[in-house]
Amino acid sequence: MLKYILKRILAGVISLVVLITIAFFMMHAMPGGPFSPDEQKNVPEVILNRLAESYGLNKPLWDQYIDYWNNLLHGDLGISFKYPGVSVNDKIAYHFPISALVGGIAVVFSLLVGIPLGIVAALNRKKPADYGVLAFATVGISVPTFILAVLLLLLFGEVFRMPIAVFHSEQVLSYVLPVLCLSFHPIAYIARQTRSSMLEALENDYVRTARAKGVSELMVVSKHALKNAMTPVITYLGPLVAGLLTGSFVVESVFSVGGIGKYFVSSVSDRDYTMILGIVVFYGAFVVVCNLISDILLAIIDPRVKLDK
Repeated sequence: MLKYILKRILAGVISLVVLITIAFFMMHAMPGGPFSPDEQKNVPEVILNRLAESYGLNKPLWDQYIDYWNNLLHGDLGISFKYPGVSVNDKIAYHFPISALVGGIAVVFSLLVGIPLGIVAALNRKKPADYGVLAFATVGISVPTFILAVLLLLLFGEVFRMPIAVFHSEQVLSYVLPVLCLSFHPIAYIARQTRSSMLEALENDYVRTARAKGVSELMVVSKHALKNAMTPVITYLGPLVAGLLTGSFVVESVFSVGGIGKYFVSSVSDRDYTMILGIVVFYGAFVVVCNLISDILLAIIDPRVKLDK
């Protein structure tokens, strides 16, 4: 088990280093900058040069890269260019719980809806219920998130007059639209994966043996088939949790959810280098941790996964 975990951690660290390096140099390769004359038209060039010097932007790019890693290894993500005096650490610490709350609800909702849909489809193969779930899964996987967000805004905002555009944490209804939008694609994917795995599990010999012994269908499905059918869902659970808990950039922007996803979008247009890199680092590390937990759970649940590999 220890060897298995150490290998996964090493692979995650290497992936994170590569991600940060690519993001750093791609970010600096973008035209303009946070203090370039075209971005600050009414500010004297002398002041812009001093600002660049104070943030170390006048140094060679390689020196900036080394300085960033030095600060990062000490847990410092830097000071935001857009919000002077505000550290990226504090910004993430304040806004991540908002993304995590909405994303956590979406994760639970996706599992509670997606898994039963997949089971129903598998138990009613080639019947209307099966065709209905497959149609929903196809639509759910195919429709882009931004189109779904606009449709939800039109439907619930215009027809049902639900709160939109401004996110009020004290209003329960304000959670409905972002949660629906975030969970629509995962529900479809989980339902399809569960259906496929359940169909395969129901064809195994141990399921036939259990039915021949007179075991009730409920016990056959829940105790024998479902456990093995959960393998692809657990594999998908790692990136799903990481993606939803850290916030969807599109969903948070459309529904004005004050999470880190919204600030990542604004930081790109503002050329806020430290905010961009800080969120990339946080998101990358979160994905690595979630995938590690998912791999460990998969190895525990599925004995076919060898812990020494």
